[in-house]
This record gives sequence, C-alpha cells and structure tokens, in this order.
Amino acid sequence: MSKFQKSGLVKAFGAIGIFLIATPVVAHHSFAAYDMKSLKTTSGTLKEFRWGAPHSSLVLVYKDKGVDGQMSIISGSPLMFSKQGFAPRDFKRGEKIKVTYHPNANGAPGGALAALTLSNGRTFADDEAAKAAPPPK
Repeated sequence: MSKFQKSGLVKAFGAIGIFLIATPVVAHHSFAAYDMKSLKTTSGTLKEFRWGAPHSSLVLVYKDKGVDGQMSIISGSPLMFSKQGFAPRDFKRGEKIKVTYHPNANGAPGGALAALTLSNGRTFADDEAAKAAPPPK
C-alpha cells in the first residue's frame, strides 16, 4: 500500500470517527416526549435541583386544586445555565419559583423547561427548548 493510499484511509476513518462521535450529541436533545406547541406556567416550591449532564432537572411542589402535587421538569445542560450566569448554589431547596414549561405529551405533570424565575427575580431561558418549539403564529 502506498503512502498516499494510507493517508487516504486515515482521513476516511478520521471522518467516520468524527461523525460517530458527533451523532449522539445531536441525538440526545430530542423533545419528542413534550408538547412543544404548548406552554404552561406555574409557581411552587423548589424541592430539588439536579445540576447534571447531559440535562439538569428540577422537582417542583405546586398546588393543584388546593392539593400539593409534584412535577419533574427537565432543562438544558449545566453549560447553558453557566452561560447565563447561574451556578448550582443559586437553586435553593424550599425557594419559591415560577416555571414556564412545555408539558409532557402524555399528560403527566411536568415537562421541558422554557423559562424559570427565582424568588430574587433572576430569570433563565432554555435556549434548546426555544429552538425546538415551533415559531409563534
């Protein structure tokens, strides 16, 4: 095998490797489980915030017809929070928060975070969810 043939094989395998590595990065950001055409807003008490990759998430205790309910809301990556100036310490258990979210497609409480407002007024907007939602009419 000539030097040029080896060089071509190395480039081809390199390109295939890059494709295989990049594919899961794009694939894990599916919003198929959520009704991306709808938005709901609710307020409640932050029970738990999970700062983790590939997605962070939170558990919110809220009132549903006077009865306490809980919902899990998935959000963007920790990097997205960091880029907007947030750190794990900014999310305090027991804090009153407001969330806007795309509801679960199956009707269960919770969904995909669109925006979050902390009790001190700081806001977060999930850029990935905004890109996945259809444009307003």
